[in-house]
Amino acid sequence: MDIKSIDAGLLTKMFIQGTLSLDKDKETINGLNVFPVPDGDTGTNMTLTMQSAIDELSKKEHDNVATVAKAVSKGSLMGARGNSGVILSQIFRGFAKGIEDKEALTPRDFASGLKTAADTAYKAVLKPVEGTILTVVRLTAEKANQLNLEDIAFHDFFKIIIATANEALKDTPNQLEVLKQAGVVDAGGKGFIAILNGFNNGVLGKEMEENIVTVKAESSHRDPGHPAPQDITFQYCTEFIIKTPHEDATDLRDEIFTLGDSMVFVQDEDLVKVHVHTNNPGIAIEAALKYGDLVSVKIDNMKEQHENILFQEALSRQGQGERKKFGFIAVAMGEGLKEIFENLGVDHIIFGGQTMNPSTEDLMEAVEKINAGHIFILPNNPNIIMAANQARDLSEKEIIVLPTRSIPQGISALVGYNEELSARENEAEMLKILKGVKTLQITYSVRDTSFDSQEIKKNDILGILDGEIICVEERVADGLVKGIEAAIDDDTEIIAVYYGEEVSLEETQALISELEERHEAIDFEIYYGGQPLYYYLVSLE
Repeated sequence: MDIKSIDAGLLTKMFIQGTLSLDKDKETINGLNVFPVPDGDTGTNMTLTMQSAIDELSKKEHDNVATVAKAVSKGSLMGARGNSGVILSQIFRGFAKGIEDKEALTPRDFASGLKTAADTAYKAVLKPVEGTILTVVRLTAEKANQLNLEDIAFHDFFKIIIATANEALKDTPNQLEVLKQAGVVDAGGKGFIAILNGFNNGVLGKEMEENIVTVKAESSHRDPGHPAPQDITFQYCTEFIIKTPHEDATDLRDEIFTLGDSMVFVQDEDLVKVHVHTNNPGIAIEAALKYGDLVSVKIDNMKEQHENILFQEALSRQGQGERKKFGFIAVAMGEGLKEIFENLGVDHIIFGGQTMNPSTEDLMEAVEKINAGHIFILPNNPNIIMAANQARDLSEKEIIVLPTRSIPQGISALVGYNEELSARENEAEMLKILKGVKTLQITYSVRDTSFDSQEIKKNDILGILDGEIICVEERVADGLVKGIEAAIDDDTEIIAVYYGEEVSLEETQALISELEERHEAIDFEIYYGGQPLYYYLVSLE
């Protein structure tokens, strides 16, 4: 097909096909996680970001390519999840800027848009790192602008730039040592190529069926708009995790999708995490049991929750006339962690974290609910910081993003908050506190791999200290004890252990008793976190 001009209709189709292509490859992309831990979510985050773009794009008909690109930019900006999603939204923002005066696109126009996309994405990242999606986009754009574009058809144009993108992706381990150690290519770059393949499919008329499950990261802790009880179509917020031997649980996803709405379905190797609003939680769980064993399950009656929310909001409105000096938003996953943050004065807790990163829009909605002079956002995850910064930049309120990279850092920062200080003084003090907090995470490996000269088998227990694997064990107990032993240094005075949903208080107490006997000068504290996927989160100060 010698298509040499793309109009609004075709560009719309290309973005839809790009999204479908990305959705098809997202589990492969998730599996390219540098660490073999159960939080590979680059593919999921990029897919959800693009789905948000398509949702915005579908709100109305578009007369020219400029408005198509602008809608994609707006939708992806608000729906951006994780660092990969934020960078992708900036790529689309740059592309829209590069073609803002166009009715239709020639290959030269598209190449120019790619160049602006790459430039914009680089500028959006504080410290751009080569060997990432940034490199893949930049080299693709450079190649596109070096071509003789006088009489080239789009299918030939895409054939060339996709080949260039693949070569750039193949080279990413040579530019980024952690990729080479893990034996993987960059996940974000792989996702970008999936989008380009979808674009090409749109040009060639090779259309995939539109069967993406539209999802929103909602939970019983977040109820935008608070519909009246009679307007709640599906009454029970149902969340569960199953362990399954099936590599592809797509059939389960499709079956559960028919039972309700607001569905989140994420598969990471042998774990499947499901969130759905339904009137038949039992049927959803029975369907899941055909695929594996339940790891955890939680069901909430949203109609009852709604009545409680209205009551709490009525109480809150009584004091709306008085504006708070400071407000706090924290991201956390787990009932115990939620309660801890609430007790520390956090106004709004967004349910999320590993594998479920909130979007820019989620963060902005939380900001709007707080009546305060200054609002602090604690992302508590390195993959949420960019979305938090994007929400800050889009909001008209005074927002400070504390770059908390873990739950322990977020908790310690809040403990150090002093209402008598100014916003900037508090920020400075809390940033100082973050430097003194070490975070140890105890989880498991989702694949066989070799990392930093360590042989790791699937289901091995990993101790990860601030991004470095410090122990590989066969048992969770050994992972906790040996991980803490390896993390302790001469400055360690307090160790707080937050145990997750898959371990008990009794077994945690027994393990900590051993450590207390050997380290009498250190104060040990145990708290229920209830977090999934990570058996233990440990703070060392």
